[in-house]
Amino acid sequence: MKKEEAVENLDRAGEMISGLYVRAWDNALHPTEAGWATSIASMATIPVLSVASIGQMVSAAVVKQVSPNVFDTISNLGKPKK
Repeated sequence: MKKEEAVENLDRAGEMISGLYVRAWDNALHPTEAGWATSIASMATIPVLSVASIGQMVSAAVVKQVSPNVFDTISNLGKPKK
């Protein structure tokens, strides 16, 4: 995996987490529209999504600081040398 791919994947994951976070808050704040069970389940997912968002942000920051050579080295671990 190349560094650019890793950054792209983390950015996509961040967007997905953000979208889920918005939907969870929307469902939690509108129980008469979404239903009480859905609203309560959404309330339970908000802390989980918050932790996932923090993890994604930290991972993205670390990946952006790591040299591209590290990704090449890790990708080639275990492969026979030519």
